[in-house]
Amino acid sequence: MRRLLICLATLAQLWTAAAAHAQASVRRDGDAVVFDGQIHARSVAAFLQLVQDPAVTRLVITSQGGIVAAALDMAEAIHARGLDVEVPSACFSSCANYIVPAARNKLLGFAGAVAWHGNMSHVLYMQQAGQQNLDQALMVQARSLARRELAFFGRIGVDGFVCWFAKIPPFDVEDAFYLSVEDMGKFGIRNVTLRVATPARPDNAGLRLVAVDWAALEAARPTLQLTP
Repeated sequence: MRRLLICLATLAQLWTAAAAHAQASVRRDGDAVVFDGQIHARSVAAFLQLVQDPAVTRLVITSQGGIVAAALDMAEAIHARGLDVEVPSACFSSCANYIVPAARNKLLGFAGAVAWHGNMSHVLYMQQAGQQNLDQALMVQARSLARRELAFFGRIGVDGFVCWFAKIPPFDVEDAFYLSVEDMGKFGIRNVTLRVATPARPDNAGLRLVAVDWAALEAARPTLQLTP
């Protein structure tokens, strides 16, 4: 039940107008764009404007996540420009799902600075598994976004199952989870460096490190229905 409530809370954040006006700071600092706050249409528009300058080579981001479509717009620009991404302390939800995988090189402040708790494919899985009952309008949006994110992962060579595999059996993580650099690499998230090679800091104590059992992972991988 707790996992279901977390997923529904995430959906509310992804699709409500309130998230579209959440606070965010986006500014230029030398060769970097510094992004702090929620990912939504306005903050991503500011980012896209700044990265038009070829002198920008990296993104420094601290974000709890935000709107899926906006995050994908941002991630596609990062990948197209070949930007590096630095995460000093926190990149969760849509930030972890799309922004970090899109980057050329990834510098994380510490283990657990990037953490996942599901994506749109996870939403479809929960609907198929009878763990939620979203109305038709939401499911149309969910399927459209799931198709878009799967296409994005295909273009960048990342296995999108990284975003949600640990939410289902046999892993069953209730909250957010993070991975070792080695396991991230096996999902296709490569060129990752930790600034400090330590576990998650105390303020990220709710996160769980998942050591991937790859045989169990493949056995658990479900087939998703992307059309009604």
